[in-house]
Amino acid sequence: MKILIDTNVILSALITQGVSYRVLEICSDKHELYISNWIVKEVKNKLSSKLKVPKDKINRVLLFLEKAFKKVLPKGNLPEVCRDANDNNILHLAEYVNAELIVTGDKDLLVLKKYKNVKITNPRSFMRKYHV
Repeated sequence: MKILIDTNVILSALITQGVSYRVLEICSDKHELYISNWIVKEVKNKLSSKLKVPKDKINRVLLFLEKAFKKVLPKGNLPEVCRDANDNNILHLAEYVNAELIVTGDKDLLVLKKYKNVKITNPRSFMRKYHV
């Protein structure tokens, strides 16, 4: 299955050993994961400025992302669907790669439930529905 994991789930997985960690672990083993430069940049910025993670650890995270995710440069115009314009980057990437699912904790995305053919779910629902 083609899956897009939102920045907030990636960050949560890196910080805790909880549900988001398990989602990332399962998805990196059993599914095709996609990422864009925009998501990589957002992860890097949040790790350095908000979480004050040392540069060497950030570099290890970036290496992991390169190995676990297929990096794509989506072409075309961003959709204008979400209240938070940044969330449109996630929808754009999901549509561009024909993803089947977005896993996110973002309420603005979750309220959509679906964008075109892409289902949108949170980490707990993903675990219940796809990996009991």
